[in-house]
Amino acid sequence: MEKFLLVYRGSPSGSPDAGKHDAQRWTNWFESLGANVLDRGSLTHASVDIDTRLAGPKSSSSSLAGYSVLAAEDFNDAVALAERCPIFDEHGSLEIAHLA
Repeated sequence: MEKFLLVYRGSPSGSPDAGKHDAQRWTNWFESLGANVLDRGSLTHASVDIDTRLAGPKSSSSSLAGYSVLAAEDFNDAVALAERCPIFDEHGSLEIAHLA
């Protein structure tokens, strides 16, 4: 099994495009993945951008919504596991990266 990072992206908090978060839907999805879940990770609530060490932080316009780490046979398997992710019901998307 290989490790994959799932990065959840959604509308910035407070945006009219933001979908309603349903914690139970997320719990059900993680439970359906069973042993493939290596780290449930976390959903984000707020973030800041730091462009340089000298500029200091500012409110982020990023759509970063959270992350998880899954085990899968390959990218195709990781995509199949991610297809039922609740982020899609919240008008978001996800990115999958292979971890070394």
